[in-house]
Amino acid sequence: MKRKSIRPNPFVGANDIYVTKNKIVVTTVKKTPTKRSYTKTTKTKYYEQNKSNLKLLKAAKVKTVRVGRKSNNYRQV
Repeated sequence: MKRKSIRPNPFVGANDIYVTKNKIVVTTVKKTPTKRSYTKTTKTKYYEQNKSNLKLLKAAKVKTVRVGRKSNNYRQV
């Protein structure tokens, strides 16, 4: 019998998480070494705001989330 693989929680280890009207936005920053310095890579992923993703967001120990990209408003999860 084949077991269904569990997807990893995308909200764990994120540098920035904020909520828009329909999406949860996750930004991660990664530094990779080059020959003499580092290169900074920023990745942004958008996830649907549904029950399963909100459950994963709570499981990632995130209590408050910013509403909007550059806002000062916060919302409880």
